[in-house]
Amino acid sequence: MKNFGKLCYSLFFCLIPFPTIFASEVDFQFFPNEFSLGEHAKLEVRAHGDKMFRALKTNIKQNGVRVRFIGSGTETQIINFKVSKSQILNFYVDTESEGTFKLPEVTVEYDNKTYTSPPTQFKVSKRSKHSQNQFFNPFPMEIDDEPSDESPEVSFHTNKSVFYKGEPIVGYYVLYYNGYRQPFLERDPNQSISFPYFLSETLRQVSVQIEPEVFRNNRLKKTLVYDKEIYGLTAIKPGRFQIGKTKFISGDSLRFNSLQETVDTTQATVTVLDLPPNKPNEFTGAIGNFKLNLTNFPKSIHQEETAYFEITIEGEGGYEGISPLPQSNPKIQLISQTKNKTFQKLYSGDYGFYSVVKFLYGYQTQSQGKIQVSPYLFSFFSLKENRYKTLSIQFPEMVVLPKKKRKLQTLPKESNLPNPPSIFLLVFLAVLGIFSYLGYKSYKHTKQSKEFLEMVQSFGKKRNVFLTDYLEKNGVSTENSQLLSKLLGDHDIPTIENTFHKLSGLDRNKVLLIKNQLNTKE
Repeated sequence: MKNFGKLCYSLFFCLIPFPTIFASEVDFQFFPNEFSLGEHAKLEVRAHGDKMFRALKTNIKQNGVRVRFIGSGTETQIINFKVSKSQILNFYVDTESEGTFKLPEVTVEYDNKTYTSPPTQFKVSKRSKHSQNQFFNPFPMEIDDEPSDESPEVSFHTNKSVFYKGEPIVGYYVLYYNGYRQPFLERDPNQSISFPYFLSETLRQVSVQIEPEVFRNNRLKKTLVYDKEIYGLTAIKPGRFQIGKTKFISGDSLRFNSLQETVDTTQATVTVLDLPPNKPNEFTGAIGNFKLNLTNFPKSIHQEETAYFEITIEGEGGYEGISPLPQSNPKIQLISQTKNKTFQKLYSGDYGFYSVVKFLYGYQTQSQGKIQVSPYLFSFFSLKENRYKTLSIQFPEMVVLPKKKRKLQTLPKESNLPNPPSIFLLVFLAVLGIFSYLGYKSYKHTKQSKEFLEMVQSFGKKRNVFLTDYLEKNGVSTENSQLLSKLLGDHDIPTIENTFHKLSGLDRNKVLLIKNQLNTKE
């Protein structure tokens, strides 16, 4: 069974003691403890933190056991609803014969300290199990392990069961089972997910870890978190709701004759509180902890020109409740707005949602003199202080200067000028210029596409978090690394090339900048 961690799930906080995982910054997780010859087990070494982490040896062979390093990555974890970030080193373990073996010592280095894997025994069984007459039984059945008569259960959980309207939370699915050697869990593609009165989004590179065995309905059951889809949810209406209704398909991926089962999920019951009364007039629904900034406000401007300035609201929380306020001054108009939300490390050291919202305004000046714009007010509900807070920006004084005088250009008197070229020559030159430009553009595009494919081929099989980690270690920014990783995905070369052709000029330049950075690094 895949082991997803050693920390206790908070719902069963009093029933299961905490293991000694707290005593070390590095964890060694080996699974499964029994597998067939020709297959492999996995050793996952996890460091809790952002310091330097590496494997001292990438290939080990000892007493018939081979350990191979297959890559590294990073992961955001929600353990007992406490969010943290960790680094992961992955190894494959296999043998050349059946029997009981001891895992060779695997040594890693984290923050200039060395850590060695604990003694671990595992069993390798025969490659396959056949009946005595294979001709009459071409599809043998494994009957060593009797399946449990208990049906699996999939339940939806949230990190909070009581919260405010507009407050972001995290939701995920957990499989509870007995009788599977290696559980298989996929969401039924024919079924949608029900989140009534909630805005939902899928969080990237976020995982949830709970205790591998918990008491469920007074019975000890094993657990598996469905980490392919971790959701960020924001309630838009107060009340009591049941969320997470859908269907899953489960089974045993190591048992040949195992039948897949369709499992209805157990929904999570949550209570969404309405915000306290006496809301400020400037409150539009923002919940969290934010700050207010003013940029690009001009000190002076000429009459009948437009003064542009930008208001930035950023901080811990979602942007769903942040909206521009209607201005009492008709001369101030909203030009544009941008909103961005990420799941990242916060100033408190925990991980959560961080939003940046920018409003661009324009002020149309009509008369000369000094202008004092009314203060900009922004209100939000602070979860830390459990009260409404209002922030304000005092605009500096702006001076309106006299209207600019535009000088009229006088045409020179006609003189003995040479005759202009004929219209046919001008048309010919224009057509020649257009074709030359198109030819150059096609040549440049073909060259860029060729350079891009060469870079993709140089990555080999690195994709997703492994590719992101590789790029960041080679000096590429996190934003550009995630852009390229998302562009490649798990697609084949023709699909990747087609996607590159559809990129905007800005994104294409970012991708080519990554190639130049990698070439410089080499």
